[in-house]
Amino acid sequence: MSSRGGLWPGLYIMAAAALWSTIGVASVYSRNPIMLGLFRSLFASLVSLFIRRVFNKASVLTGIALGVLFSVYPLAAVTAGVGLAAFLLYTAPLWATLVALGMGERPSRRGVIGVSLVIIAIVLIGAQTIRGSISLIGVFLGLLSGISYGSYIALARRFAKAGDGADVSLGAMPYTLIITAPTAIAYSIMTSYWRPIVRPALWGVYLGIVTTVIPYRLFAMGVSRLRASTASVIATVEPVLAAIWGLLFFRQVPTALTLIAYALIITASIIVSFERV
Repeated sequence: MSSRGGLWPGLYIMAAAALWSTIGVASVYSRNPIMLGLFRSLFASLVSLFIRRVFNKASVLTGIALGVLFSVYPLAAVTAGVGLAAFLLYTAPLWATLVALGMGERPSRRGVIGVSLVIIAIVLIGAQTIRGSISLIGVFLGLLSGISYGSYIALARRFAKAGDGADVSLGAMPYTLIITAPTAIAYSIMTSYWRPIVRPALWGVYLGIVTTVIPYRLFAMGVSRLRASTASVIATVEPVLAAIWGLLFFRQVPTALTLIAYALIITASIIVSFERV
């Protein structure tokens, strides 16, 4: 189906989600996920500075939230598995609701339902960490990714309502270095683990441009001609594709309980996406 004689806008969203789904694969292949987060921030910042240079509260706070995500998510993909890390990232609706609640917003009925489903999914995944079938550290890092992403969503939504939409996307990229740079330096000093550095640098170029700048632009092109709820539903192909890449590239086969948790998280994301802004 076309839109005004062109491509269906949903294709832009799907393309963005497909690119985002490869972040976990790049994290594993980089062999140094901590340095990878730094290089992702660095190259994304270099590109974004040519497009949007801004210094304000909105860009700094959202940049810090994204910086935590950039640092933690690659580690989650390596320790928890590519697919599980991506689905844990999509627990963001729970954390976004809690952050919004802390900022004075009352959760809607859909928000409460979505949060409840995510909590059940976390319990199912947590039960498997007790049995040792899933890494506890990996799950913790995956949830921390979701918390940082949810915080970013809540902050971005609040500042976007005040007219700072561009500041919380490309404008936020340089400030991700506030988190990723000291994290990478501290990790390298404590572990004396500076190498390998070439591989994460090359994969950092890929993440900074192909999975950050380009998909953000594609998503913006798509969501400008679609309902936000429709775009959010389409974007849920990201964790599904990530799970497929984990299976194909690393033979990471999810358990039955994990699949149920995946379904609950996707359902929660879809339900929450139809909230009125």
